[in-house]
Amino acid sequence: MSKSILIILSLIVGINSLKAQELLALLDSIQPPENKTYYTDATFKSIRLINGYTSETAAKNELVFSISHRFGNINQGIYDWFGLDQSTIRFGFEYGLSDRIDLGFGRSNFEKLYDGFVKIKLARQSSRKKNFPFTITLLEGIAIKSVRWANKERDYPFSARMYYIHELFIARKLTQRLSIQLSPVVIHRNIVQTKNEPNTVGAIGVGARFKITNRLTTVCEYFYPFSEYINDNYSNSLALGIEIETGGHVFQIHASNSTGMTEKAFIPETRGKWSKGDIGFGFNIIRVFNFNKNKIK
Repeated sequence: MSKSILIILSLIVGINSLKAQELLALLDSIQPPENKTYYTDATFKSIRLINGYTSETAAKNELVFSISHRFGNINQGIYDWFGLDQSTIRFGFEYGLSDRIDLGFGRSNFEKLYDGFVKIKLARQSSRKKNFPFTITLLEGIAIKSVRWANKERDYPFSARMYYIHELFIARKLTQRLSIQLSPVVIHRNIVQTKNEPNTVGAIGVGARFKITNRLTTVCEYFYPFSEYINDNYSNSLALGIEIETGGHVFQIHASNSTGMTEKAFIPETRGKWSKGDIGFGFNIIRVFNFNKNKIK
């Protein structure tokens, strides 16, 4: 009897050992090979963080349509329904010429600004054969203010309406839940309001995204201008929000002390202060349309 039990136990141990070896072999077979480069994707959920952009670009033959809406400040009280009676809106489009280059265009009723830009993904975060710690994207943009001049008798040149933006997005996906981004930016304005105000302003932006669930994330961003005049007379842009993916759309709800939705407006020209309740609620709705026939199939 004892011999039979020993034989049965030996068979069980042998079978389990064989299964364990097979499982280890299976795990080894699905391990990514060391001689292949793996690129990190979806560092951020969309092309826009809150007011600013992210390192993401539209994929080849994709059109990204965005509606950005900002309400007035909540400290305006019940008469203006805590800012909801006021609104600023921007419509934006980005089209992917390739998986690393896209073109963008937008129009905002804030100063009736038209803006256009090109985004180029210079490097991608990768691992295994080729290791690179960041995704780096370059943005070169231009904006035109089309609102009528307050002093109609003065002959302004058309160039006075022009603004230029040069920006880098240096992003890293630290974990499956946490992504961060550093955004050095230079903005040049051909005309400013006072002679003491600098035409060219440099700034640094920081942003982050933390995924709570597969469809819900929190986002934040902050911009600090390198100008004593700007820091003494304006406020630094700060925005906090949540991001909801519905399957076809990305819906962002946030609070910010900035009204404008272009770099020229919210980086050097933010006047609202969080400490005084100059906070406005807003949202971004982002939809991607894919015109790649192969992907559709």
